[in-house]
Amino acid sequence: MAQQNPNMPEAGRTMRRLALRASIEISARELRKAGDIAVALLRGRDMFLPWTPNLTADDMVEATSFARSLGLTPVPHLVARRLDSEAAARNLLARLSAAGAESILLVGGDVDVPAGPFQTSFDVLRSGMVQAGGFRKIGVTGYPEGHPAMDDGIIQQNLQLKLDYARREGLEVFIVSQFCFDGSVIVEWAKRLWAGGVTAKIRAGVAGPTNLAKLLEMGLRCGVGNSLRALKGRLGSVARLVAPHEPQDVMEDIAAACLAGPTTDALSVHVFAFGGAAMTAQWMERIAPGSIELDSAREGVRAGR
Repeated sequence: MAQQNPNMPEAGRTMRRLALRASIEISARELRKAGDIAVALLRGRDMFLPWTPNLTADDMVEATSFARSLGLTPVPHLVARRLDSEAAARNLLARLSAAGAESILLVGGDVDVPAGPFQTSFDVLRSGMVQAGGFRKIGVTGYPEGHPAMDDGIIQQNLQLKLDYARREGLEVFIVSQFCFDGSVIVEWAKRLWAGGVTAKIRAGVAGPTNLAKLLEMGLRCGVGNSLRALKGRLGSVARLVAPHEPQDVMEDIAAACLAGPTTDALSVHVFAFGGAAMTAQWMERIAPGSIELDSAREGVRAGR
């Protein structure tokens, strides 16, 4: 359940700010389908491009270039275990930079056998190739509910290694969390990081609007078991499986945490656009009216100012 906040006007403003500043994660396929809606949704935002198993390195470069051509700010994933050599990794980083990427998200990757010499995202980071490729701003991953294949202690140790290395190298680092269906879980995780001295900005992963059946599928696939129970509790009937789900209560919890956080921008939102760009855009417009301006006579859908 969402936390009750007695200061509703301030909470409302915080919700709107979260929506306006949210980063978005959307597949290359959905980006191609989105067209002008994607421009309206993402102009002025960071647009994360996952390196899914069906995509090659060339596909990632193409998706990055396409996003930039739309006036978006592409942030491609770099998956350590899919890099077959250091030379290939350096080449890909150079091509992503040339395609318009100014930052990347480092991901270890759920691959049983690495394609090359990199076991973890920290292996890539400590090689120095990221900054050699011109990237000074990097994202690393966080797991509010843990990871099904890793011990919590190892997860925290790996995160600290990356944060410490980035600080020594003068890199700007931010944390992007796996999506979660329970806002209180996200908030408690962020509080633990802050209490442990973490000052990197945190982007809390939120599953964007889509039907409950798809959210259940994604939750099971990604191992977000604890908060998945909270999602299942909302079903009520089979009919609700196809009804659209919106993470209003999760956003309310995050807004409350922002108001109580160490700084106003310590915590932001990262929306996984599982329902596609159009549904995500409509939901964000309801939270932050005026963030998307419709002008069918000129551009169809374009970003508001």
